[in-house]
Amino acid sequence: MNALPGTKGGMSTQTEFRPSLVSWNLTKRCNLRCPHCYLEAGVKAEHELSTSECLALIDEMAGLGTEMLILTGGEPLLRKDIYDIASYASGRGIWVVMGTNGVLVNDLVATKMIECGVRGVGISIDSTDPAVHNSFRGGPHSWEQSVRALEVCRAQGLEVLVQSTVMDLNYSEVPRLLEFARQLGAWSFNLYFLVQTGRGQQMNDLTAARTEEMLAFLAESQERYRPMLVRAKCAPHFKRIAFEAGLGGMESGGCMAGTEYCRITPEGEVTPCPYMALPVGNIRERSFSEIWQSAPELLALRDPGQLKGRCGRCEYKELCGGCRCRAYARFGDFLEEDPGCSYEPTGAAIAAQEILWSGEARARLERIPITFIRQKVERGVEAYARSQSSRWITEEIMRRALAGFERPPAFQLADRSPQAVPAAVERLL
Repeated sequence: MNALPGTKGGMSTQTEFRPSLVSWNLTKRCNLRCPHCYLEAGVKAEHELSTSECLALIDEMAGLGTEMLILTGGEPLLRKDIYDIASYASGRGIWVVMGTNGVLVNDLVATKMIECGVRGVGISIDSTDPAVHNSFRGGPHSWEQSVRALEVCRAQGLEVLVQSTVMDLNYSEVPRLLEFARQLGAWSFNLYFLVQTGRGQQMNDLTAARTEEMLAFLAESQERYRPMLVRAKCAPHFKRIAFEAGLGGMESGGCMAGTEYCRITPEGEVTPCPYMALPVGNIRERSFSEIWQSAPELLALRDPGQLKGRCGRCEYKELCGGCRCRAYARFGDFLEEDPGCSYEPTGAAIAAQEILWSGEARARLERIPITFIRQKVERGVEAYARSQSSRWITEEIMRRALAGFERPPAFQLADRSPQAVPAAVERLL
């Protein structure tokens, strides 16, 4: 049997690794005190990168082929030069997304974001109950301010991503959060699975069994919530679950740490991912290019043959790879098996017959403007076709594989009236 697409003999044939997606913690300063914050944000760091250092770093990113930049914090809107940084990055042809708690967002801020070329805004909401969210986030009116920010951004034409972290605190509330995000007209609902790092070391992670249950629910929910995207973050085995169930969404997920993705801290440290507190170099001491191309830790992450334990034996390791951050947080070794996954490898290779694309489907794929997303979509749609035992990818196969396939150019603000949670999700309540 053949190996999965993009592989040869079980090893990735990719020879060029680019930091296509960079998450940048611009500041540790924050106006909230979230107990799970991986950055332990609050007070500004002593030696945060200056404006000129930030702009020079953006030049390096552009030279290395960075296509998307997430500007976050702390709270990025607390940096006085945030609009200069965003504008410079978008001017270099990089798609800019901003991650914020929303407290400081108003009409003027949203207008400035648009003027600076910001394409989308990720806003954190962890409960539909204001009191629960406010208590968790450490702000007396943070829920109301975050919801207002969502509405303001949507009204201004910015695409909005609702970000939630699933914990024991809100596990049963995820179905209601999905409904709420759809009512607000969100582009995507991103559910993050806690990694015990930063202040999150003091919190309990979900068991592997509960994680599996929630991932199965998310995979099943994609069709119901079209065209809003439903995404699992920090749980790459979502792909394995979707493949086994013959469901779409396999263009999402898969651990990108150190292969297509990295994080930069306020002080200029480069780490493979925001949730892996493992500096591999500082841009004040070595160029970003040198760090990305030669850091031993990043080189190891690019070789799935080095994975250990169940992840190393798993037939899905090319599709999934396990969460390297969770492995590092638990074992101190980012190549160890993912403790958040309960799957026991069978040792059987996954059949991967040659896949053919129709002209219409291929033309639709080529219209995706961001290369690394287009490549992820291609691999995900081909994996979906294989799960359906189909050799041909048509527009209908793409529609079933991609939750956002039928997305209109712009959403209208959805009805905010209360809605009943669908009966199909009652088992999680």
